[in-house]
Amino acid sequence: MKMSYEHRSNVSAEGIPNTIKIVSTIILVLFLLYFFVPGFFPRLFTSIAHPFWTITKEDSLPTVELQNTIISQLQKENAYLQTVLLRNASSSPFLLAPIIKKPPFSAYDSYIVDVGKTDAVKVGNRVYAVGNVLLGEVVEKNGSFAKVKLYSSYGEKFDVSIGNNNIQTIATGQGGGSFQSILPKDVKIQVDDVVTIPELQVSIFGIVRSVDIQPARAFSTIFFSQPVNIYEQKWVLINTHELKSQ
Repeated sequence: MKMSYEHRSNVSAEGIPNTIKIVSTIILVLFLLYFFVPGFFPRLFTSIAHPFWTITKEDSLPTVELQNTIISQLQKENAYLQTVLLRNASSSPFLLAPIIKKPPFSAYDSYIVDVGKTDAVKVGNRVYAVGNVLLGEVVEKNGSFAKVKLYSSYGEKFDVSIGNNNIQTIATGQGGGSFQSILPKDVKIQVDDVVTIPELQVSIFGIVRSVDIQPARAFSTIFFSQPVNIYEQKWVLINTHELKSQ
């Protein structure tokens, strides 16, 4: 028996003309918009792309801010070094040394500094911050490195002078760049008085922060700290011609 098969299309005969009509209409509308409203497509493209541009811009801001921060920091560092190097001329006894380790990554109230291959640095050399602020002294030297003990180390004792009248007393280190001294309570010491080392009157050693006077006691306690933050220092100046008096 002869069998016949009827081929059926998934698309009706009327579907093709309808599709052509729809596409033709869209093309015609787009053409008319392009011809009579020339700014339509740029505005449409801008509206679609704007969120992506905003995201890109926001992503780039941290990078720009970081670059500005780095540039600002380098400018400060450059100005700092220029100030130091003016004092560190060939005729100066000061050696500029970068701090490699400092608290809390070094022994309490001490620095490890890089002094290079020079033999000029010796145990006992005084160590300063920029501004002629006495910080401590070299206590060890090993190759290119030296250990600096800060005078604020807990329990360290040495002579100081306080105020315009140069009231002499003994300072005791309290750690972290702070000190205390005991004086008769009738001695006139005020907040913000300058503390110096008697043998180094040109060197600022500290600033009086508070005076504790108790009526029942014959003595007052003077608290002072150094005018620089020991934790923020990056460089020190080692006076290779100056040794601590024994």
